[in-house]
Amino acid sequence: MTKVAHCETTRSYLADKVVLIVDDEASIRKTLGGILSDEGISVVTAPDGETALLKVKEIQPHLVLLDIWMPGMDGLETLAKIKDLSPNTPVVMISGHANISTALAATKRGALDFLEKPLDLTSTIKLVHSILQQDSHDKLSSTPQWEALTENSTTGRKASEINPLVFRQQHLKGRALKQKTIAHPAILYGQGLHSGRKSGLILEPLPANSGIHFAGVSESTIVPAHVDFVESTGFATTVRLGRTQAGTIEHLMSALCAYGISNLLIKCNGEVPVMDGSALEFCRLFDDVGVVEQEGEWYEIAVPETIQIGDGKEWIRIEPADELTIDYTLRYPEPVGEQHFTFSLSDPESYRREIAPSRTFSFVKDVGQLQKAGLALGGRFDNFLLIGSEGAINDSWRFSNEPVRHKILDAIGDLYLLGRPLRGRITACMTGHSDNIQLLSKVGELLKALA
Repeated sequence: MTKVAHCETTRSYLADKVVLIVDDEASIRKTLGGILSDEGISVVTAPDGETALLKVKEIQPHLVLLDIWMPGMDGLETLAKIKDLSPNTPVVMISGHANISTALAATKRGALDFLEKPLDLTSTIKLVHSILQQDSHDKLSSTPQWEALTENSTTGRKASEINPLVFRQQHLKGRALKQKTIAHPAILYGQGLHSGRKSGLILEPLPANSGIHFAGVSESTIVPAHVDFVESTGFATTVRLGRTQAGTIEHLMSALCAYGISNLLIKCNGEVPVMDGSALEFCRLFDDVGVVEQEGEWYEIAVPETIQIGDGKEWIRIEPADELTIDYTLRYPEPVGEQHFTFSLSDPESYRREIAPSRTFSFVKDVGQLQKAGLALGGRFDNFLLIGSEGAINDSWRFSNEPVRHKILDAIGDLYLLGRPLRGRITACMTGHSDNIQLLSKVGELLKALA
């Protein structure tokens, strides 16, 4: 009886309290909402930042549980706007794909606490009770500018922050192409291959003549997906501007090139999630979300002369041609041996069938050395192909020559970092990201000479 009386007292105390749950995952909203309702708490939910801000206006909740990784207006941007509108409303961030810097950024923007997914039932209820019992919620004394709530809500960033350097001058014009972006925002979850951290990816449409750009969830600086901003090419390609960096971008950039996407904002936690080690998940995402054409001039880069980087065992060359073709030769000891494959990028379908499924690979003998160097910390048996003396250890080959196809996948991604598809025949032998970027930089020098 004592226990029941205590529960009824608690429920009576919480009856006038309202908690707003903001999460793009319907299952999270339903489950967490049900748990809090059982505690006698009134629950309101929102699937995105825009709706959350409208709910804050309408009901002024006593507590907001806010997911960080959401398409459209992400959690940190939503947090900042909630605090502008209702400074005294406590906000607790929730995410399964955040790091310490993101948590610190949320705290600086006014978040009261941080919960990690999968949510622990006991800890979550205890935290919610603690906050609501403090009764720190205070209504705003003045009328806020509600009409400004959804301004720039598609990206939460001003257009002036986008550096459209790709579209300023388009020399070496090849075929005219249609600019494209995705039909609506999308989100993916995964893990960074080299950092080993849980990671997420938010993709947002951008207007025509914007280009492809990366941004951090906790950083305001936007870095163009462009060769001029490449910081490193050791085992992966990384772009950086100020404190904002995006690593392991080559698989995503490869799929973007294949689908002809020219304008996109990509938010990540410092490293693009590796998914299954291929570009297949990115292709599936674009197929599901849809790609839309946009107005505006956009041209291939028609390479006017032969350019070669390296010689002997490791070299890459591009020469004038009617389309982008990559002819690659790989030579490793058995069981890989010598592999050769030629691929012409003409449409998303052939790319999705012949190149996208090929996974990043490593040899058993190299894994320990890589991890000692702070790389491949996120390598698991389901996100790369591990090759031993007898062949693939963790899975079967998707192609008999999967490693050389993956090299072509990487090259397509790296060589898209001028924001326009190359038109030329590329022949390469035993090259990697550094060689690809050196070659692209030479093409970039030709463009700058004509500016």
